[in-house]
Order: sequence, then C-alpha cells, then structure tokens
Amino acid sequence: MLSLDAIRLLAELTSFAPRSSSRPRQLAWAYSLVWLSDIVSWAMPPLNPFVWGRPIDDPSKIVGMDGFAREVALMLKGRTNVALFGPRDTGKTTFTSQLALELGRSHGPDAPPHSVIRINLQRAFSIAAFNACVHDALASHPERHIRREARKQLSALEKEIGFDIKVIKGAVRRTGVTTGQDAEALHAQLKALSKLAGDVVVVFDEFQVLRRCPDNPLAIIRSALMSAGSNHVSLLLTGSIRDALKLMLENSEQPIFNEAAELQLPRISRAEFFEFLEFNFDATGKPISEQALEHLLSVTDCHPMRTQQLAWGAWQRAKPGVATEVDDIDAVQQSLLEGRDGAAFEATMAMLLNGDDADANEARALFLLADRGPQRLTGRQNVALYGFTNASMIVPALERSRRRGLTEQRAGQWTVVDPLFATWLREKSPLALRVADLPGE
Repeated sequence: MLSLDAIRLLAELTSFAPRSSSRPRQLAWAYSLVWLSDIVSWAMPPLNPFVWGRPIDDPSKIVGMDGFAREVALMLKGRTNVALFGPRDTGKTTFTSQLALELGRSHGPDAPPHSVIRINLQRAFSIAAFNACVHDALASHPERHIRREARKQLSALEKEIGFDIKVIKGAVRRTGVTTGQDAEALHAQLKALSKLAGDVVVVFDEFQVLRRCPDNPLAIIRSALMSAGSNHVSLLLTGSIRDALKLMLENSEQPIFNEAAELQLPRISRAEFFEFLEFNFDATGKPISEQALEHLLSVTDCHPMRTQQLAWGAWQRAKPGVATEVDDIDAVQQSLLEGRDGAAFEATMAMLLNGDDADANEARALFLLADRGPQRLTGRQNVALYGFTNASMIVPALERSRRRGLTEQRAGQWTVVDPLFATWLREKSPLALRVADLPGE
C-alpha cells in the first residue's frame, strides 16, 4: 500500500500531464513519474528470489541448463527417444520446463516447434492409475489449444470405446470393468496424444515406477506411441533410480529394449550458480559476501535443491543492505539439520538400523562413506571399524542404497546424493573426526 505522501504526489502529478506541447511541463511530468516509481519500490518490499520446495517453471530462475536443453531438444526433434537419469531433487522436472521452452522454438525447417505433454508417473501403480495420470496431464495442460484438442479426443474416445474417467478412477461403480478394458482405454488415450499437434514430445516423469505396474504397461506404450503412425512423436523418459530405469531399457525381454539414448542430467557448474546467487542477492537489496557464496556452494556441492534452499534461508534472515556472511550460512544449515530435514534423515537411518542385516549394512556403509570419503572404502581398518565382517559387503550395501536414491557413483566414485544428508551423517556418526578430538583442543 502507498504511503499518504505517495498518494498526495500522485494527485499532484495529474497537473503535469502533457496536454500541451510545453517541453518543461513534459519533463516535469516524466521526472515526477520517476520519483513516484522510487516511492512505490520503497513501499513494496522485494520477494525472496529463491525457489526450492517445488520444480521451477520460471525461466529466469532456472540455472545453467540452456545448452543441455538445446542438445536434448535437437535429439528429440530428430526422432530419437531419450532416457534421462538423475537422482531425486537434482532438477529433472525443472529441466523439463526449460526443455519445453526449447522445444517450442524453431531450429530450422526440419526442426519446427514441438508441443510437449508431461505425464507424472509417480503414482502409476496400476493400469487404471496410469490412465488417470495421462488424463490429469491433459486436463491441466498449460496450453489452451492442447486442452481444447484433448477434450475433443477424449469425447471421441467416449463414443468409440465408452471411455469414462469417472469409471477409471472408481468415482462411480466399476461394474463389469476388466483389466483388459482398462488397458484398452490406456492404449486409446496414449494413441490420442499423437493427434494433439503436428509434432509431439511426450515426457514420462519417474518412468521407472512402471516397472512395478502390472499388466505390461511398456507394451501398451510401445504399441500406442512407438509404432507405425507415430513417427511425429518422440519420448523423454526421466528416472531418479538409474538401475531400475536401465533394466527397463537394456533388458532384451522388455518391450522398449534399446529404444532410447541414455543421458545423465549434468551438474550445474559452480561458476553459473555463483553468478546466479550473487545477482539475486544484490538485485533484492540483500548483498552477500564472496566468502559466504563460496561457503554456501561448498556446503551444498552445487546440489540444485539444497543450494536454493540454503540461499532462501539466508535471504530470509538477512537485513536489507547488510551483507550475508559465512556464519549466517552455517546458522541456516544448522536450522535445517535440526528441523524437518533432520527428522527425515533420522527416520531413514532408524529404519535401516532396525531392519535386517542387509539394511544395517546399508546404514554402516552410509556412515562410512560420509565419514571417510570414497577413496578407501574397503580398507582393512574401515571394515572392522564400521562393523563389517569382510570388505566384500561394503559395495553391495552401497548398491542397495543407490536403488533407494541415497547414493550414486560419479566418475567411478561413490557419493551421498544429498549433501545435507551427508553433513547430518557426519554430525551423528560416533566415528567422525571432530575438532575436539585433535591434540591441544
């Protein structure tokens, strides 16, 4: 809301409106508008520029994905299906927003703009649920012409096969509905995707979930979207559990065997993140020192969500015009470790430590990796120190944790995916070396 002085000034400005050709009066009017804009800016505090609790769809807030988006867009426009790997919370869904923008551009006469349909498969635990996921993606599509065309296609399906989303979702009684009919409805609905635009890219997010979906959904996808008549459709399959997704793509018994180029979501460079963070802190009147920025990026290891989350917290506690320092970053990190994130980590480790022997070995391996790093995981001293009976048990334990999305291998070296979880493990481990353990402390 404007102050009383600002309102009075606005009223006075009407007398300066350039109704005549008087140059002085026009200049006075222009300068007064500048003064008013300063008052309005002062009266309205800036918003926190950092986003971490959900995927980002604002292009101005997406960091360092332009080049990779163009590379993937050209592959898809060249009719190559793509499987994109990346652990949870590392920016896959945000990347698809950047990719959709790139796909909407023309890259020459052979690569016109493509329409994008994004389907979240996180809860596709049955064919009926898969059907509902596709319907929800169409009903909530951001482009009006796609929603309108989808309604036409669904209306045609209703007449052709009796398609009714209320029946599929169980909102009305499913008398006599068989699994085969659900599969037929899914095939018809997927087939309809190819009719929504001249060139279409279908994004299946969390594609590995379908490995647990009964009644062979991969065969339905292949028949509907990867057979004759679908040459104008390309698929992007994203997955957070690499091993599960690779099994679906590299097993010769699977319907989509060898049907997609496999890519890894690249890490955002430190330089790009540094520039993004510095600009947004400065632009909103809350500067941050270079030392604090370097410390923030070291703490988060440029992890997309954790970097944004820590920056968000630092911005919230900062005062206008006062630079954020290293101690402020540490304070925000500690608040996260003591809050809901820390509680979630505690629950994960309690589940493992109270489980069977294989679960307990996972917990031991996570503490070992966080404490000692990846270089000497199977060293004789570490084997006994962390309670393993022999070194051969360590790597299988890390493989199990990778299937949970807790660890990954980068350039042949194991790492904990979430840097905040790694910090929590070091803080909670009785075997981590601390300052108080050093001589003279």
